[in-house]
Amino acid sequence: MKRPTILSIKIALFFALTAIISCNEEQKPNDPKNEQPILVKAPAQIIAITEAQNLYETYSKRRIPLIQHYEDSINRIHKEDKEFDVGRFVYYDYKTIKQYLDFIEQEAADADVEISTLRFYFSNYPDEVVFKDTEDSIKHPRQNSIMLSPTYNDGKRDYLFYIAQGAKGKQAVPLNNEFQDIKGFGTHMQERNKVYASIAPNLKSTAAAPLNLQESQSLTLNRGSGVPPPKNQ
Repeated sequence: MKRPTILSIKIALFFALTAIISCNEEQKPNDPKNEQPILVKAPAQIIAITEAQNLYETYSKRRIPLIQHYEDSINRIHKEDKEFDVGRFVYYDYKTIKQYLDFIEQEAADADVEISTLRFYFSNYPDEVVFKDTEDSIKHPRQNSIMLSPTYNDGKRDYLFYIAQGAKGKQAVPLNNEFQDIKGFGTHMQERNKVYASIAPNLKSTAAAPLNLQESQSLTLNRGSGVPPPKNQ
């Protein structure tokens, strides 16, 4: 058997030391393998499970009986021999919520406004099959629901808003707290812009440019699923 030479031993030791050094060498800061996920802190508004249970039970005692009595009385007027199912929560698919947040941020950025708050409005479906002036069907007549709608702030207060197409691109059109047009923002474009420019010059709006309401885009989310009914959906 041929014995290893001194040269071959030195070469082997060199490669061994090189491998050890490379393993112990600190990874570069921009190396993806060295990046650690950012820890997200819990919001200050997180409540304990016991408090959540208490709030749920308080609603059960102080609101459910009132709604039940009122809706059952309507059933009796219509001679419907059935008990009304009072809704307890509304839910949306998680992916829908993420898509919604991305969408309103996109539209607000295009209109050069920054979202200041996200409002959750209590709402109630009418006792009808379809909404007035639309062909949208009502899945659960008379049931409570929730609407989500963003606001932006002009430096003084928060405004609900929707997006309309103006001469200079997308524009945020403010609404009052009841989803109604603000005085001076009527359907007549020239008159509306003239009045609005004089009473609210600080709002981020291209008031001098006419708006195309035919190309308006709502930012309000609804049509979540309620429980009950149906209890198993």
